[in-house]
Amino acid sequence: MKQVAIIVIKYSGILLISFVDLWWLMFLSPFNIPEFIPHTPIKIYGLFLTGFILTILILSEKELLKKNAALSIFNLTLIGTTICFINELIFHFILSLTEPSDKLRYFIDGVTSTTIFCAFLSFFVAFQLKTKRTERLVFFIFLFGVLFSLITKAFPTLVNP
Repeated sequence: MKQVAIIVIKYSGILLISFVDLWWLMFLSPFNIPEFIPHTPIKIYGLFLTGFILTILILSEKELLKKNAALSIFNLTLIGTTICFINELIFHFILSLTEPSDKLRYFIDGVTSTTIFCAFLSFFVAFQLKTKRTERLVFFIFLFGVLFSLITKAFPTLVNP
């Protein structure tokens, strides 16, 4: 249990440093980085955040499996989600210090939405690392995409308030 706590703290810290560095680079640095990838609706900031989260989840869950190969997919998912949740709490607390108004709404929205997203990514990573069933993983990702699309069409204010 102590090893798990150390891994959670270590990777939450690494993810937090990555998030703060990216936030500074995108919004406070003197570099003129565009908001979107040219000719696409994909935000550069979101793409890097997703890349950081995915990398940390893969590294942390591999390390957990090296220390205890008997961990279940559920436990790996829960630990990965915890890593992201701790990171998000601290990161959005830091961001709330810079927000001029409506700090609580941004804090709750940011922590909740990113943690839920991380939970899905953590499940996908845990599933792949434990089962090595890529075809079923692709099916789950496809199903997640369809479900997300249906939810955003049914409740458009969830994505764009």
